[in-house]
Amino acid sequence: MKIKHSLKKKITRIFVLLAFVLASFFTFVSYTAVEYIEGQLIDGYMEKLAGSLIAHHKQNQKVEVPPDTAFYVNDEIPGELKSASAGIHQVWIDKREMQALLIDEDGNRYAVTHDMSEFEQTESAIFTILGIGFICSLLLAAILGVATARRIISPVSDLANAVKSNASSSKLPALNDDDEIGLLARAFARRTDELQRYLTRERLFTGDVSHELRTPLTVMMGAAEMLQAQLGDNPRQLAAAERIRRVAAETSERVSALLLLSRSPELLDAPKTSMNSIIQAEIERYQYLLFGKHVECNVYAHDEIWIDVRPELAGIAIGNLIRNAFQHTETGSVSVRLSPKKLVIEDTGSGIPPTVRARLFERFVQDEDNSTEGTGLGLSIVKRVAEHVGWTVVLEDPATGGSRFVISFASEASGRAPADGLSA
Repeated sequence: MKIKHSLKKKITRIFVLLAFVLASFFTFVSYTAVEYIEGQLIDGYMEKLAGSLIAHHKQNQKVEVPPDTAFYVNDEIPGELKSASAGIHQVWIDKREMQALLIDEDGNRYAVTHDMSEFEQTESAIFTILGIGFICSLLLAAILGVATARRIISPVSDLANAVKSNASSSKLPALNDDDEIGLLARAFARRTDELQRYLTRERLFTGDVSHELRTPLTVMMGAAEMLQAQLGDNPRQLAAAERIRRVAAETSERVSALLLLSRSPELLDAPKTSMNSIIQAEIERYQYLLFGKHVECNVYAHDEIWIDVRPELAGIAIGNLIRNAFQHTETGSVSVRLSPKKLVIEDTGSGIPPTVRARLFERFVQDEDNSTEGTGLGLSIVKRVAEHVGWTVVLEDPATGGSRFVISFASEASGRAPADGLSA
């Protein structure tokens, strides 16, 4: 999997940012130093030179001017400087950049100019070198950042790859290192051992449940069938025997579904399953909950809907929702609407109180007013099954009151021959 914001890129960016800040600061200091040196050397030099030249001029002595320097008095001053105020100026004279110093003294105006072309060339070379050094600093920082990040991240990547490949805790890299990577590796090793022990206990428990429950349930179903054969002339006892057989068979189916739920989804097959048949079977299973109630159950499915899912898992999820709807509806109706993309189970019952709604799909959460009915596991099992097979289940609020649960299927369903809406 490609990481969008990898730690390696972050470390490299930090190196480049640090180099940029330091190089910018160094460049600023260097530029300030050059400008300061220019002011101190050139301006100081011209002030001293002007003082000497003016003194010689007042004494009518011959003035010797250094190379690249000119001395002007009154009308001799170039036109570019005649209107300038006293002080230091930078002007262009005969297409050359000049540093000019103007001094008014004893009714005379003096001007000293110095050709700055050579100094400006030197200054440009210094700034060019600084710019090249700035860019090279950033490139070097990027190279060092990549190399350092690769060296730092490599142990973390090795550890991540080992964990991803389900390596045993004893084969994790960096277990004996005395740094943060070693600390992380040892923490992973401890966690891996704990998970392995937990999974082993779960696997053993699942196998024990499968063996210890299936055997007595099979015995119960066999005994119930024998009772049915022997009580053919006693309808009341025959009905009780049939109920025992049916409950034992349903319990066996639920055990099978829970065992499937404990397995990894990747290891389960997903045959084409008719949702219409599952719904009808679950309605018939819990029909007894409507005895004595003025409740009508309607199923709306105009096509035969087939979904890729194990029927045991689909049955336990849909059955829990239908059972809850039947159990908590005293009058009105329960409607089941099936379409290729979703299943909607809606009732006109008491609804879900706000105190329970936020934690509705957690284990052992139930309405305090109905705490004697059930264990609070039904909806949590529905949520687990939905996540296991790739479905989603949500609770909505119907405008007429009651509850509405919506299961959205993960895969495309195929419509078969139209089927009339069913009612129970």
